[in-house]
Amino acid sequence: MEKKKIKANILILLTVFFWGISATNTKIVLAEVPPATLAFLRFALAAGLLWVINRKVNPSVRLANKDRKRMMFCGGAGISVYFILETYGISLISAANATILLASIPIFTMLGERVFLKRRIKKTETLGAIVTLAGVGLVIGNSFNISGGYREMIGSMLLIGAALSWVVFSLANKTLENKYSILFNATYQSIFGSLFLLPVALMEYRSWGPISMISWGNILYLTLFCSALCTFMYLSALKELGATVTNVYINLMPFVGVLAAYIVLKETLYPLQILGGIIIVIGISLANLRPGWRQSGYKNKNLLTQKS
Repeated sequence: MEKKKIKANILILLTVFFWGISATNTKIVLAEVPPATLAFLRFALAAGLLWVINRKVNPSVRLANKDRKRMMFCGGAGISVYFILETYGISLISAANATILLASIPIFTMLGERVFLKRRIKKTETLGAIVTLAGVGLVIGNSFNISGGYREMIGSMLLIGAALSWVVFSLANKTLENKYSILFNATYQSIFGSLFLLPVALMEYRSWGPISMISWGNILYLTLFCSALCTFMYLSALKELGATVTNVYINLMPFVGVLAAYIVLKETLYPLQILGGIIIVIGISLANLRPGWRQSGYKNKNLLTQKS
């Protein structure tokens, strides 16, 4: 058992690292590839890879006709809309700022469950939500005081929009979670998401140009590690450690993202942004204090900070 625990801790640390630096990788590629085109390339490649793996793992499982529309909707919300907003947002905002804002996704998901699923929110979760939203306000509000003001502000709003689209996906995906495996859902949602991304990517054709090996390397990193491997590493750790422990690890992502942006991109964070990031992490930690999360990690798999 100890070996399993050690392995699970290593897997979640690797997940935090790979997801944490993904905004920096995205920023590098965006210097050559327009946002929607990057999102399409990433998930078209991921969809092809997942299709091959899914056919080997689930050869006899088929998508029921009655679930097709919901699967398409989830692919649109969780892949197409999310990554268009996220990638365009990162093109306007610093990678460090983007990582901080996306760390608030679990709180928005919790609030969405309260509004639409009528889930009871405990006092620690309410306090955590208030603290987190205050941190988000600091990060966004400081955009008015830095170079590029409104550009940063628009980028921040797009990132918040991405977080909200992930909430919609999480809620809509609950029915499918009970019917199909994670691999099966990821495969079909990536396929549908890629198809919806294609028309938007084609609209950027005037901005297309040669893609360097460095950018291709980062695209493959985002595809293989962030879109495929990390999901399975996260869920493996979640099964062994439970949601409380894994979400504590996930709270480290903003610091990994900020450090990567500082080292690789030479980005500078301002005092209020740093304070906002710390407050967001504190808020998420407070929300994670509820005992129920210790019982079953899979019940909370929709809280994946993902899709980074």
